[in-house]
Amino acid sequence: MRVSARHFLTRTSLPALAVAALSLALIPSFSNAQGLLGVLHQDNTNTGAKNKPNMVVKARELQYDQDNDTVTAIGGVQIYYGERTLQADRVVYDRKLHRVRASGNVVITEADGTVTHANNFDLTDDYKEGFINSLKILTPDETRLASNRAERAAGDVTTFQNGVYTACLPCQQHPEKPPWWQIKAVKIIHNEQEKMIYFEDAWFELFGYPVAYSPYMSTPDPSVKRKTGFITPTYYNASGIGYGVDAPYFIDLAPNYDMTITPGFTTTQGPNGEVEWRHRLESGRYSITASGTFQAQPDKFADENIGSPQFRGSIQSQGEFWLNDKWRWGWNGSLLTDRFYWRDYKLTNLKTLGEADSTIYLTGSGDKSWFDARAYYFQTLQQGVSQKQLPIALPVVDYDYIVDHPVFGGELGWNSNFTNITRQDAAFTNILNGVSATCDGSTLTTRANCVQTGVGGDYSRASLNVYWKKTLTDTYGEQWTPFTYVRGDLGYTSLNNSDAVQFVKNGFAANVVPAIGLDYRYPLIWQADWGNQVIEPIAQVILRPKAAQTGQFPNEDAQSLIFDDSNLFQWDKFSGWDRLEDGSRVNAGFQYTLTTKGGGVYNAMFGQSAALFGYNPYKNGDMTNTGLESGLDTIKSDYVGRIALQPYRDFALFTDARFNDSDWAMRQVEAGATGTVDQYKAELTYGRYGAQPELGLGTRTGLNGKTSIKITDNWIASAGALYDLNEKRFAQSSLGLSYVNECVSFGLIFQRNFNTTTLKQDTSVQVQFAFRGLGTSGTKEQFVDRTWTNAYNDANQY
Repeated sequence: MRVSARHFLTRTSLPALAVAALSLALIPSFSNAQGLLGVLHQDNTNTGAKNKPNMVVKARELQYDQDNDTVTAIGGVQIYYGERTLQADRVVYDRKLHRVRASGNVVITEADGTVTHANNFDLTDDYKEGFINSLKILTPDETRLASNRAERAAGDVTTFQNGVYTACLPCQQHPEKPPWWQIKAVKIIHNEQEKMIYFEDAWFELFGYPVAYSPYMSTPDPSVKRKTGFITPTYYNASGIGYGVDAPYFIDLAPNYDMTITPGFTTTQGPNGEVEWRHRLESGRYSITASGTFQAQPDKFADENIGSPQFRGSIQSQGEFWLNDKWRWGWNGSLLTDRFYWRDYKLTNLKTLGEADSTIYLTGSGDKSWFDARAYYFQTLQQGVSQKQLPIALPVVDYDYIVDHPVFGGELGWNSNFTNITRQDAAFTNILNGVSATCDGSTLTTRANCVQTGVGGDYSRASLNVYWKKTLTDTYGEQWTPFTYVRGDLGYTSLNNSDAVQFVKNGFAANVVPAIGLDYRYPLIWQADWGNQVIEPIAQVILRPKAAQTGQFPNEDAQSLIFDDSNLFQWDKFSGWDRLEDGSRVNAGFQYTLTTKGGGVYNAMFGQSAALFGYNPYKNGDMTNTGLESGLDTIKSDYVGRIALQPYRDFALFTDARFNDSDWAMRQVEAGATGTVDQYKAELTYGRYGAQPELGLGTRTGLNGKTSIKITDNWIASAGALYDLNEKRFAQSSLGLSYVNECVSFGLIFQRNFNTTTLKQDTSVQVQFAFRGLGTSGTKEQFVDRTWTNAYNDANQY
């Protein structure tokens, strides 16, 4: 007996009527919980009918055959079950065999967006076993798989016979052309439980031409974000090591720990390798990286004066762990067999790295407090610097606190620091600009030819700064901030028995400097339909006595002093605790800010500082001459100012400069631009810094920039350079060219670095390529954007 329900759906028909009729016909036939929609429902747990989504079926005709116990939907069949759908010309459900057969323009859409096209299929109603003929699969990230026939077994293993796999889109103008790349295999096996795709008897093709054969290969399926397997290799060339290749192999050991093994080979020095271990725990994470090589030709690096070691290598580790929601501890350490290993084997960015730093720390933070304790060890990476001249800092402790309630209506707090430093030999720098001076015990060391950058021996110092401040706003909108503080220091220096004359003294030194001051600001605001303007005059006066033992402390942490707009109104302009600003001073200037309704921000500042009552701490040099020729060492300082223009978010212009107080000669200037406009992304900075003979520095002028340009939608050019205008040479430069489309990218990067050891240019070449869907995941848009970002970041940045 056969019952037929026929509905011809047109635009004027009511789909609800068809659905109701089909549901009435289907309900008695689907006593099996999965029913016809088992093919769409892969979750086979017995959760009960009440937890299953409603089924909606649309078709032009529905037939129920009671004799054969089958239900057949014919003509434009559309079956919706939860987030999955099945479309076909004809769908038959056999209750006795628990099988579903679909034929004619079959399309299965999964909940994750995966779409399967097929001529027909015959599957069990739980979707665990069966076959599909002439199928094509398109995943959400647009990887593709096609096959003559697919067989499904064990519920999670699908075998595709004579399959083709690719992530490339077919050519719109010539769809018959082969894609950029594809893998053709006699068998392609997708194991859903392992989330792996295996290829047997496979050829890798480029532009339709077979270029590589493998009897067996595998790759993670598109849903995998991390999986054991090879990562894209890197090819390179550099002087001393020749041509080389690194082939990283990632091992996904567990969700919270993994390992990357990177075997490598260079034509000149032979094999090398690197192993990285990463582990994330409940309270933190850590990693360990070790690398090394047994050199085949050590004499290639004879000019580095490191001997002739056959083995060279390094070990690095970093980690951080939370003790609770306020306290954490960690480390970051590096040890190398020699100072040039990283540079020679291109293992890290050494453009500005002079030492390999190692530290262990404990940090805590509260709502209004902060604690940090650290120990430091440094290994030199520079030619001509003795390891004995580098310090060991153990410990360096900082503690800041703000009282959690107003005191006399204002803010009361303190900052403190304790530092202990040990160094075997005193460190000196020649300041005679080309005139030979060894600055050690072999010649007379004086302040006229040398500065001392590190104390030979032991140095300890404890410092405390207690402050109070309160901001008052009067009826005119003027802001008055009275403040006061007391700074105290106690230090002890024990010099070693070196022959070199050191510029500091043995024994104790102490300072106590009280201060009182007032900060005045009067922001004048204009509002308009197109934006807001703020003009803000600023004045600050600080009254302090001269410190009793100023300059008697060794200067280890305050050697860098750059006077500009950023520290004009700081109470103390020295960069560290070993120097303090004493004596009275007045700082004055103004700031202008324009904010437009379109999101543009324009800002300018200009000002000057002056010492009061005839005493200026910046005129008194210490062992490093810090303060001299800084622009602050005269009674009236140099002028400082800045202009920053950001008409919209992705583009900005900036400049800051320092001018001589008497003749407006430019002492230092930085100017630059950064932005992204359509297919262009670039940064350019010009810097000029006047000579500072008492610090051993001549005039320094340079251009630093990098850019990346999308020449077309597929081609990306990148470049970066640091050009020394004084020496008229490129200190470092790079040039790259990349191609990217929806499924493949490759790039060629040339880099040149000036080697201060050989006084020659080192040249290296790297070749990079990646295939989306083979070891890389993500959509085609993410793949293209990642390639553009990487091309920009690979350009030199200093």
